[in-house]
Amino acid sequence: MGTSKVAMKWSKQVTSSQVIQLMKAEKDINKAITIFDLATAEYTNGFRHDHTTFGLMISRLVSSNKFRSAEDLLDRMKDEKCNANEEIFLSICRGYGRVHRPLDSVRIFNRMKEFECEPTAKGYVTVFAILVEENHLKLALRFYRSMREIGIPPSVASLNVLIKALCLYGKIVSTFCEIGKFREAANFLDEMVLGGVRPSRLTWSLHVRINNTVVQGLCSVDDENRAFKLYLSMRSRGISIEAGTYDSLLKCFAKEGELIKVNKIVKEMVLDGSIPDEATWNVVVAGFIDKRKVLETAENLHSEIISDFKAAK
Repeated sequence: MGTSKVAMKWSKQVTSSQVIQLMKAEKDINKAITIFDLATAEYTNGFRHDHTTFGLMISRLVSSNKFRSAEDLLDRMKDEKCNANEEIFLSICRGYGRVHRPLDSVRIFNRMKEFECEPTAKGYVTVFAILVEENHLKLALRFYRSMREIGIPPSVASLNVLIKALCLYGKIVSTFCEIGKFREAANFLDEMVLGGVRPSRLTWSLHVRINNTVVQGLCSVDDENRAFKLYLSMRSRGISIEAGTYDSLLKCFAKEGELIKVNKIVKEMVLDGSIPDEATWNVVVAGFIDKRKVLETAENLHSEIISDFKAAK
């Protein structure tokens, strides 16, 4: 691999510990490579690099951003049937993360299978953290879902990374809302649901606020179907619905004449211990009238809702 000249006098029998000691003592990466190569030349005398010498050389190469050479050594380990442990792969993963190449981190992580090296929880959390740190949040959540599917248990480390991911998600969704891109915000929330990710106790209030904001925003751009789907998803996940969200949904569906949905939302609103204010109710009644429904029907519905509300108390 290298061309630097290094004076080398081996002991009668070269050992891995001797090679490691010499490589660690050499700060110049090119000279460290030369030491490694000179040790390789001792193959004819019975020496063989093992996972410790390969691992150290790969780590040194990664530290110097010589990723191609590091991967070449990884391939050489496979050719020489030298067992590669998880830490060797993670050193490369961390290196790619450091230079903002998280997809290469995932690629190297997936190569562990080629070496019959089974990733541990530490390995999964390491790559998960790299993806979050580099803002590859959709991929990070899919990666987290795969962790849970194969039975990797939650840990303090993984939960800390997850909290960071959720906070970043919150910032992204909030940014979309601030610039009026509510559909894009809803897409990010969908990714969280598909990823099987639930907010922690620390991020729950943020999650509630964001979901409600997105529903209200979707109503404001007349995307009532998407708003209703997110509303139903919120209810199924136990996310509390704010009064402003109920107000936006009712006005939106009353305007469109979607009276069945209006009826459903009002009843669910009452069950949650709330009731439409006068302004919202006037919009609901107007929706019935606009659909040529008799005023009596709307008034009867109003009486029914009030009765249900009183009974619920």
